[in-house]
Amino acid sequence: MKAIHILLGLVLFLAFAAGGAALIVSPQYPDFIQMAIAFGASWPDGLKVAAGVVAALAPLAFLLTGAASRRRKSFITFVNENGTVSVDTTAVQEYLNSLKNEFAAVLWLKSKLRVVRGALDVGLVLGVRDGTRIPELCKLMQERTRELLEEHLGTCDLAGVAVEVAEIKVRKKPAGAAAEEPA
Repeated sequence: MKAIHILLGLVLFLAFAAGGAALIVSPQYPDFIQMAIAFGASWPDGLKVAAGVVAALAPLAFLLTGAASRRRKSFITFVNENGTVSVDTTAVQEYLNSLKNEFAAVLWLKSKLRVVRGALDVGLVLGVRDGTRIPELCKLMQERTRELLEEHLGTCDLAGVAVEVAEIKVRKKPAGAAAEEPA
């Protein structure tokens, strides 16, 4: 994919450079454009359509192949007595997202991982139900995250676990409950 991206970039660059150079060097600028249009008009219809499609899709293909090559996986790597172990951070994030099922007060959870100076920095962003004791919940989640990572990754250096509560979901009262309350 990277080779295709480089090749498309080279072709696009050369096409733009050739067009620009032709316009700059041509002493008869307007006549040159008319000649180019007349030359293109002499082509068969199928060739005109093909050239137009290629000209329209080449920049798009260049952008798409570049976007695909930028998406690189990141790994958490640590050394044990038998060698090195590398774990995909996406797999660890998905695993940590399952923490939501362990806490009834948590409605949703998104985990973020970064490697900072060789240590793993974990961030948990979550939404909770109203009535939740947030400091206690956050402390329990930090401890459980640390336990899970030590249990499944072993001797991974953990810089810390930051918990961010992004939403507190208020429960809706039943329709009949509002009418029964005394005034």
